[in-house]
Amino acid sequence: MTQFLSRPLARAGLDWTGFALILLLAAFPAQAWVLSITPGIRTVYLAVGNATSNAANATVNQVSTTLLASEVGSGVAKAMSSNSTQVNSPYDNFNLCSGGGSQVYVGGFFRMPAASATSAVLQVQTPAGLTSGIYSIPFNQVSWTSTALGNAAADIPAGSFVSGGTLFLRNFAANSYVENCHTFSYANASPVAAGTYTGQALYTLTAP
Repeated sequence: MTQFLSRPLARAGLDWTGFALILLLAAFPAQAWVLSITPGIRTVYLAVGNATSNAANATVNQVSTTLLASEVGSGVAKAMSSNSTQVNSPYDNFNLCSGGGSQVYVGGFFRMPAASATSAVLQVQTPAGLTSGIYSIPFNQVSWTSTALGNAAADIPAGSFVSGGTLFLRNFAANSYVENCHTFSYANASPVAAGTYTGQALYTLTAP
């Protein structure tokens, strides 16, 4: 069941001297919060990382981590940091995410002229792996937790990327705005060759 909330008034690469894993996060234009918004012109809006309110933003943010040779393949997960600076909601400038590169904003809305049973679908598509030359790391080695300041519910759920596939995240009801902050980590489950491993995750919000 979707619960609509209101704001309070106050509002990857690896090398044996250093292993860096770099993941690019892109949105395809088209504590968690689910907010009701005013009906209007049919609009689908999605932001991942740095955002511009109700407009396209060409920035493709990264999350990355670096491992020492002694850490590679230890099975101890490594936190990933981001170059995203988006900590406030593009909707109303409410502070949602922690700063310092620890979280990535994910949010958007689906607007219709009137009440409707139609929903928009949020998904993320990833290739089989993050690659460095002939070597690769399965994309499902990267996962995230989901929360936001002021509301701890994960309305855009935590999970792991699919290796070579598309992951359904949630439906957006008509005239709703949904947003979260994601904290990424690398599982570091197996030894890998030295290199800088990169890959891109493509988030889409689509409506029929």
